[in-house]
Amino acid sequence: MPDPKGNPTLLDLIEEIEDDIERADLNRQVRIAVDRAIRHYQPERFGFNERVLTFVTMPGVDVYAGGDLGEIADLYAVDTLVLIQNDQPWPLRRVPESDIETRQDAASLAQPCRFSFFDRSIRLDPVPDAAYTMRLTGHVKIAAPATDDATSPWVDEAGTLIAAWAKRHLAQNSLRNPAMAQIQDGAVRQAFNELRGRANRAASAGVIRAWSL
Repeated sequence: MPDPKGNPTLLDLIEEIEDDIERADLNRQVRIAVDRAIRHYQPERFGFNERVLTFVTMPGVDVYAGGDLGEIADLYAVDTLVLIQNDQPWPLRRVPESDIETRQDAASLAQPCRFSFFDRSIRLDPVPDAAYTMRLTGHVKIAAPATDDATSPWVDEAGTLIAAWAKRHLAQNSLRNPAMAQIQDGAVRQAFNELRGRANRAASAGVIRAWSL
């Protein structure tokens, strides 16, 4: 049953797969297949796993990780990092961690102008001399739904892809059905291309025009 907002839940997806393969007795295997499908696609970038994150620096602290903002530890990629001062964005230049490690003067505090992304952490250089608001854009890890009644992009926007991958896995391993596996292999490719295509179209440059009715 969908959640109170009408979004599909993990249980909805599991029951859909069980209906498709006509095997209600494989609940445990279906759950394993769904979990593996989600873990397989978490490193892939789609529109729903892009985020804008904000954190505030502390004077004298140059490294920021999951303890400062949980999603930093779940970053797969960093696109931009800007410092916001007086409502103005100041982009930081990304450099290799080795560059900061060998050149940073820990005793010289100033407004950061460079950063590295290493060991699931953001490192700023120079070491901040004050509290600065930082805005980061990037690709983050979206967790699988934790309970049957929970929703997630993995069972909503990506539900078709996850279901197809899970059914292919079941056909190959539990059902031993090569014909089904082949059909679901095609379904996986189609669902992936459609989902990635939507993300690419949303990210492409364009102009929004008014339409007169």
